[in-house]
Amino acid sequence: MNPIQTKFSKYKAVIIMGLLPLVVFLTYANALGNGLLATWDTQGYVISNTHIRELNWETVGWMLTTFEMSNWHPLTWLSHAIDYAVFGLEPPGHHLVSVIFHALNTMLLFVVSVALLSYCSPGTGHSTLTNADNFTLLAGAFTALLFAVHPQHVESVVWIAERKDVLCLFFTLLSLLFYLYYSSARSNRSGRQWYLSALLCFVLALMAKPMALTLPVVFLLLDIYPLKKTDLIKPASSPVIPWSRLLTEKLPFLLFMALSAVITVLAQQEGGSLANLEGQGIHIRMLNAFNSLMFYLSKFMLPIGLSPFYPYPEYSSFQQYLPSLIPVVAVLLITVLCGYAWYRKKYFWLVAWVFYLVTISPVIGVVQVGSQAAADRYTYFPTLPFYLLVGIALAQVFYSEKARKLSRLATATALSIAIVTLIQLTRNQTEIWKDDVTFWSYVVSKSPDNGFARFKLGDALMTSNEIEPAVNSYRNAMFLDPERLWYGIHLPAAYMRLARYPDALETLNLLLDNHVARNNREDRLYTMRAEIYFRYGQFQIAGENIDEALRLNPENIAAKRLARDIDSNMEQNQP
Repeated sequence: MNPIQTKFSKYKAVIIMGLLPLVVFLTYANALGNGLLATWDTQGYVISNTHIRELNWETVGWMLTTFEMSNWHPLTWLSHAIDYAVFGLEPPGHHLVSVIFHALNTMLLFVVSVALLSYCSPGTGHSTLTNADNFTLLAGAFTALLFAVHPQHVESVVWIAERKDVLCLFFTLLSLLFYLYYSSARSNRSGRQWYLSALLCFVLALMAKPMALTLPVVFLLLDIYPLKKTDLIKPASSPVIPWSRLLTEKLPFLLFMALSAVITVLAQQEGGSLANLEGQGIHIRMLNAFNSLMFYLSKFMLPIGLSPFYPYPEYSSFQQYLPSLIPVVAVLLITVLCGYAWYRKKYFWLVAWVFYLVTISPVIGVVQVGSQAAADRYTYFPTLPFYLLVGIALAQVFYSEKARKLSRLATATALSIAIVTLIQLTRNQTEIWKDDVTFWSYVVSKSPDNGFARFKLGDALMTSNEIEPAVNSYRNAMFLDPERLWYGIHLPAAYMRLARYPDALETLNLLLDNHVARNNREDRLYTMRAEIYFRYGQFQIAGENIDEALRLNPENIAAKRLARDIDSNMEQNQP
């Protein structure tokens, strides 16, 4: 790669930095009209979370010690608390902050891309925005622009419960940038300052989301290329830094990485989010891991048909396993091709591929968290090298001496069409998150046979007071997945709101006989059954059910109130 050395003025770099956030706000403007999605984690993160209602030392202590929502991310809790202090529960303010962070991440990616590319150019090693050449700034601008508008990032930006994603990447990119500055520092004093800054931002990233824990491995990868610190590709004229020293300087990062991994596992276990092998066997998880690697890559290249929830595929016969072997072969083939490119001294292909594999490994599904097979939010950090590769390719077209004027015009036209298309796809994807009913209706349309999606749609419809459609959704959920009867946990309440008491009683008997109630809900089921028998005038059976409800939960207020009514009616009916 031989970029033309004509210098951009610093004003052109400033213009790029100013235009990028404008593109982000144009792309995500309709997000400001979205709600908070109470049925999809935002309830626990913001809406019903009393711990973020006040900012004091007590709540800060809670943020630092809690495993609420199966995570340890005190910086994320602090972010939500600040939002609540400023905006209350008004959705536009919360969405605005997330969009601002995405804009900041876009600008940071531009700066990081320029810094990385400066190491790939002969005769350079520490270019900045003010002295980078045309090619480097243009490649960085394309990289950031594509990242800004790609619809694969909608989930990270517009889902308020995923504030941790944009917050984590902000500090991850800062840590990466400071590490590059540390690597090019010309004095020990400035080197120490950049090193400590990189370490601090790494810790802050971990406190926002543990997705950043692979960053020390990324640093080692960058030491190989493009920093060229090792003997793997080090020019003979330059001194080689021993591996022992490279590993030693990463020790503080590795210690925080290990600590974050342990805390994350403990938090997931306490919250019951870690799936056991009985739910999804290790062979299914491994197949899904390879499938996810290619799935994310395919959605990066062709971002259509995106969904907030991708269910696990069902395997009932050996023939159904066969298509899942294709991604395994594809991953191995890409690895071999990247290895061959390395042999031909095209180092960036293998580095980009290994970066992707390493950074996505915590969420690839071998250690299964949640019930999804994949999630768009997991690509927010790992796919960054692909944007850089596309940015480099586009810049090469414009700065290649072999490229004709017609080819440059064709590339510019195609790029403009692609950017406009991506912006529209992103805006359309943002609309899916408008409210709970719209959200889950879309998920069901993409996965009509998924019982969980039907169950959540029922919850959304109940909240919107659309009771009859909610009943149908709950019943479909139970029918589609009869092994998970708890999908009907809210069905009796829906029946009772429609005064369909026989149907409610039948469902309650089914749920209670199979002991499917979870999270202390069984006392509510006994209370509802007692209420139905009370309406039928069967006070003795109603009293037995209410006694069981109070045994399970002595603080059940509805059960206490109903118990008084039962006792009163039984006294009145005594001879």
